[in-house]
Amino acid sequence: MDRTKYRVWLISVVLAAAIFGIFYYVYTGNQEKTITDGTLVYRQEWTPKEEAAA
Repeated sequence: MDRTKYRVWLISVVLAAAIFGIFYYVYTGNQEKTITDGTLVYRQEWTPKEEAAA
């Protein structure tokens, strides 16, 4: 293979990977999930500084 065939092959592989990554992000990576498995604190409640100091 000469240099142009390598270049075309490499560009096509990079473009395929980029397109796959975009589709993967749109269909699965864009979903917001609440992670509760493995966390020690479910929800943190903040108290005012005066109550915390007492």
